[in-house]
Amino acid sequence: MSEFSVVLAPQAENDIAEAFEWYRGRSATAADAFRIEALDAIDRLADAPTRWRMDEDGTRRRVLRHFPYSVVFEVLGNTVTILAVAHDRRQPGYWCK
Repeated sequence: MSEFSVVLAPQAENDIAEAFEWYRGRSATAADAFRIEALDAIDRLADAPTRWRMDEDGTRRRVLRHFPYSVVFEVLGNTVTILAVAHDRRQPGYWCK
């Protein structure tokens, strides 16, 4: 059992849904693969979230292996909050606005 609990911010949920729909418009297989990889990366953060380096703004990033997206999160106490699942070419910090 993990020491950390994981919470998805509404923005992160929207990011996943939007990316899934974009991929689904091109390939149902790619859409399913994206969702599986993103959710697996998020679930695994509960095991060791501090393994990823903290940026100057206090957030951390876990880059997906097969898609140009990063899981952006913060660790406060025993809670990992997923702030965004951001496309790597999208304006950084949009989840803070």
